[in-house]
Amino acid sequence: MHATFLAAGLLTLTGGLGTELRRDGYSFRPPEGFHMVRWEQYAGSRVGAVALEPDAPRALSAALTDGDGPDAATFLVSVVGRSFSASPSDREEFASAVMQHYQRELGLALVAERVERVGGVTPRVEVLGTLREAGQVRTVLISGLASEGEHAVVMVSAPAVRWQALAPQVRASLETFRHEPSNAGGPVPRRVLGALAGTLAGALVASYTAWRRRRQRHAAGQPAP
Repeated sequence: MHATFLAAGLLTLTGGLGTELRRDGYSFRPPEGFHMVRWEQYAGSRVGAVALEPDAPRALSAALTDGDGPDAATFLVSVVGRSFSASPSDREEFASAVMQHYQRELGLALVAERVERVGGVTPRVEVLGTLREAGQVRTVLISGLASEGEHAVVMVSAPAVRWQALAPQVRASLETFRHEPSNAGGPVPRRVLGALAGTLAGALVASYTAWRRRRQRHAAGQPAP
């Protein structure tokens, strides 16, 4: 229903959103209560970095969470070194790329429930689905946001029982997203190239399950294997 009445009036003009985050040429206000995690746990990962072209340079850029343990929600932002218009013709192609990313790169079975193009200042294509992990059903929203030269992909994951309450904040947050890459039409930022080259220490394997388990061990005070 028009992105839930444009995220309930942008949560009454951005109420319920946190402080603006600026990183790698983009800015947005995350949902209230979300904070950046220790970056060394995520540096170099391509989790959530959905690309229409498999050879496109891409890497995770920011990882936020609203807590620890299996009931926490995560908000991941990746940068892909290609333009993305989020046009109606991109809708099915992006949805297909999302399914392939989960199946081939993450080894997870995502069940797509809805694919939608959302207009606005920064148009986007959204795929909403569910997956089962360690006996828990999680709702996942993957959004490809339009931009020239390079673009961002946002992946939000939360326990299904929390999604209805969290969704308005997530969509209000996406409405604040702006991407102004300094190298539009040029080389991919060195940070992304470095990640893809494997030069960042402590890079995770591209597995959603792996980094979630590592974060849970850290929260429980257990040493990593």
